[in-house]
Amino acid sequence: MRRIDKNKFGYNPGEGHYGYIPDEDAPEDAAAFDLLADAERYNQDGQPPIRTWQSFEPCVLQGADRMDKIRAAGWVTLWWEIARFNKVPLWKSDQGQIGSCAGWSAANGYMQTVLYQMMLGAFQFVPINPLAMWARTKNWKTSGGQSMSAVMTGGNGYGNYPVALVGDYTTQFTDAVKNKIVAANAEAMRHQFGACRLPGRGQGQLAHQIVLCLRAGMVVCIGNNIRVLGSETDGNGMRVAQFGARPNLVRNQWRHATTLDAYIEVNGTKYLHWTNSWGDRYVQKDRLNSPKSGCWMTDKQLAQFLGGRYVDAFCIDRAEAPIDTNRDSRPATFNLIYPS
Repeated sequence: MRRIDKNKFGYNPGEGHYGYIPDEDAPEDAAAFDLLADAERYNQDGQPPIRTWQSFEPCVLQGADRMDKIRAAGWVTLWWEIARFNKVPLWKSDQGQIGSCAGWSAANGYMQTVLYQMMLGAFQFVPINPLAMWARTKNWKTSGGQSMSAVMTGGNGYGNYPVALVGDYTTQFTDAVKNKIVAANAEAMRHQFGACRLPGRGQGQLAHQIVLCLRAGMVVCIGNNIRVLGSETDGNGMRVAQFGARPNLVRNQWRHATTLDAYIEVNGTKYLHWTNSWGDRYVQKDRLNSPKSGCWMTDKQLAQFLGGRYVDAFCIDRAEAPIDTNRDSRPATFNLIYPS
């Protein structure tokens, strides 16, 4: 294992508040995650599958074709509108003073994926506490960062912890909170997810893979070092990202984990939605009423977002969620039409 020079990479202070360590600095985490995709060596025993891109890509292509047809019919395919239609309160995406951005990425991605599944069938939405699984993967530590491989492995193995059992996210990680988490281990395993590491790199192949996953109604969790400083409203009425103005500083010192979680075309421009974990910081007008915890990127901006020193990206393949017996299996939001 290569020793991490914490002073060089700025984990403490500074990046320790944000909570993402590139897989290249935690090769043992990446190896553990990759082992899950090796079906000949590892039996997942009923867990949602960890997939290789080679086996996953045909499923994504099929899903993208299906969702393109749904969008072409004018039906809404945005997770926040699916939530509102099903009377699911939008959660507050704010990690506070704990460096749990990787946990937020996984929890946001899980909840968003369940909402997309609700659009296509009958699943039960359960609010998830991002602290619980993230802290468990770190042996209950709440300082320093976490690799995307480790948090994805945790989400597949441990699962996600319902707010109803462990409480809301809090920066006060007490013994009482830990005891609640331990007591909820069995229930958390009902809320596991499968994932696929996206093997592409940089502004070409990886950008194509991410856009394809979002077109398919899937969510991508991403760790990288291009900072979104704010947002502005563009000529299409979309709230779009503004990146850091000091590229040398941004490219070398910034480390953060977020999600890319929705896709739409407006007047011929492709937009990808991005969700942060620092609360409602993005307040400009948005024609699609998207949550203020994030903003949009054009496909060209996405390429810039992927152009930093390092990036780790994973697509959530499937989120396990209990069936809601009070609902039938009809698509839940196909009577929601995009505004003109």
